Amino acid sequence: MATFTRQVQQARAAKARWETEIVEYLTKSNMTNAIIQISGARLTLANEKHANPLTLQRLESLLHEYYSTKPPGSNDESAAIVEFIRKHRGHTMKTNLKKN
Repeated sequence: MATFTRQVQQARAAKARWETEIVEYLTKSNMTNAIIQISGARLTLANEKHANPLTLQRLESLLHEYYSTKPPGSNDESAAIVEFIRKHRGHTMKTNLKKN
């Protein structure tokens, strides 16, 4: 089982290296709309949007920012706090290959 796990990890690492090289080459060559034909599928560049992790430190920072915009003695506005956190959470974008 350990050998199989090691092989899977190596295969994933090789895939990640190839994907990084291909994405960098296509981006550098300004071929972001390119379609790569492989056996049984087509690969295109695709952007994935992932929300940043909501850590307690980030949550505390957002709450301090939120309360700094309100007058002292404001009422409980839990829904507004949740909405503010959702809007200011932030995202990261990653370009990778997508199989069509």
